[in-house]
Amino acid sequence: MILVPLARLCRRFLHSAAIALTLSVLMFAVASVAAAANPEIATQLLVTAAKQHPRNGEADILPLRNGDLLLVYGRWSGDGGKLGSDFGPAELRSKTSHDGGKTWAEDRLVVGNEGKVTTFEAGLLRLNNGGILLSYCVKDSAEDCSICFRRSLDEGRTWSDRYKYRIPTEKGYTGYTAQNNARLIRLRNGRILLPAFDGWVRGAIIRSFVLYSDDDGASWKKGGDIDIRDIAPHNTFGADEPAVVALKDGRVMMIIRTNMGFMAKSYSADGGLTWGKPEPIRGLVSPNSPASVKRIPQTGDLLLVWNNSKTEDRRPLNSAVSKDDGSTWQNIRSIDTEGGCYTSITPVGDRMVLTYYRGSSGDLKQASIDYRWFYGHE
Repeated sequence: MILVPLARLCRRFLHSAAIALTLSVLMFAVASVAAAANPEIATQLLVTAAKQHPRNGEADILPLRNGDLLLVYGRWSGDGGKLGSDFGPAELRSKTSHDGGKTWAEDRLVVGNEGKVTTFEAGLLRLNNGGILLSYCVKDSAEDCSICFRRSLDEGRTWSDRYKYRIPTEKGYTGYTAQNNARLIRLRNGRILLPAFDGWVRGAIIRSFVLYSDDDGASWKKGGDIDIRDIAPHNTFGADEPAVVALKDGRVMMIIRTNMGFMAKSYSADGGLTWGKPEPIRGLVSPNSPASVKRIPQTGDLLLVWNNSKTEDRRPLNSAVSKDDGSTWQNIRSIDTEGGCYTSITPVGDRMVLTYYRGSSGDLKQASIDYRWFYGHE
């Protein structure tokens, strides 16, 4: 047997321990740098409310052809008792990001307040001809709201004259016709859908539907209605502020705001022309607040962003994932404990970039989130 002196053994042990400790420190440092460079969730205020601009929100983001991001949002001006309300004066403005949403600059006017009351609710979509479609709402009175469209052929620097959609009021619609921000989608057959709603004024119940275009946004027609009284006969509020998403089997799913403590959903098998009976979304609660939905490109799953509570202050702002195209939802997480609503969702690389309006402060906020974060647990 060869005996190794004790001192030599100690030196070998200390040398190995030092190497192991050095490697651990290096690995920790590398992990810390990576985490700092690419945090799972990074938030920032895009537009801060001020006395002269008490509300900023209802935004959308579109990737540009050169890799930049275009943001279009609503900015309100103060007007006495209507300060920052849905009936206070507002205009559409834009910003550009050259670094994937980390910073924003070049704030400029897109559409002034062309309504007698207000102009807001921006939506963006890339057209087949390479242009950009902009949809938004114009209010001319407390009972008169219309959906308008413009196009840009130079990546959002200039915009065409507006096209105003007029709902057929002789068929019983009120003419208070509106959309939410960030709602435009395109189906596989090229059809563009814009979920919208009519009602709320003069005692009329709110009915949801889609406007659809088969000529790349040049003209628009209306699909069939969703009436919440099909499941709640005595409800007087209605089916409000819908969002739509294309499903893998070719159908379209609509998610609907209600005042009954839950969201509802409805399906269309013909591209939005007709809709089935609405049904409650099981397992999720909701205040009287809208939801947004988008497919996660890396996994093909659906991402839902909404307020998972029944509090009227719309907090917190939450997310959930569906791996079965909206039949069930899981991985409920809190994005912002301070809440928020009227969310846009834009995939940018491995991140989902969200914008949302904070009603408590009037700020427009952004959350840039690694898509893997949504699969975690609280």
